[in-house]
Amino acid sequence: MNLIHLLGLCAGTETDPLGEPLLRALAGPDCDGLRWDVCPVRDGLPPHGDHTGDALPTEVRALRARAAAADAVVLAVPESAAMPPGTLLNALNWLVWPRPGSPLADKPVAVLTTAEGDAPDPAPFTEAEQLLLGSACRSVGPRTIVRSAGRVLREEPGGRVFITDPTVAMRLLLHIRQTETAARADADPRQSGEDFLPWL
Repeated sequence: MNLIHLLGLCAGTETDPLGEPLLRALAGPDCDGLRWDVCPVRDGLPPHGDHTGDALPTEVRALRARAAAADAVVLAVPESAAMPPGTLLNALNWLVWPRPGSPLADKPVAVLTTAEGDAPDPAPFTEAEQLLLGSACRSVGPRTIVRSAGRVLREEPGGRVFITDPTVAMRLLLHIRQTETAARADADPRQSGEDFLPWL
């Protein structure tokens, strides 16, 4: 079975302390059939609003190539009605715009969110999800919310991160496997949407 390449995007731990640990937990050695590229976005990309002209900056072309090389993209963002952290928002803008040649076009994209507490009244859509609408990506969802993520995600001394709540782990696994199925359907057009895992 061919490995499916997932690009995991999140903000750096200085602005989002939970996104990278969540992706690292999912990218552990038990992820059969998947090859993860966990990419915390930090300073270094030029501001999207400052761009003029046709030629994209070198750093932007590298980011877009990295996304284009992936079979699917998984975003980890804070569960909030506000915009994603600035560095990640800037990267998402560069991936979505300019729209011609966007590496997210028709690509499966899953959104995972982390909350410090219970997040009792989540918004129907996060700002990250609304931004993705402009990319014509194929959203795999709805998003999975990891509540009390600081407690649920446990980092061991060796650097591996574990998900301590079995229910949360199962929901995340189903979301990631659904994303994998969407990516495999792209690789093998004979697969249909009927093969997708049902969402809980």
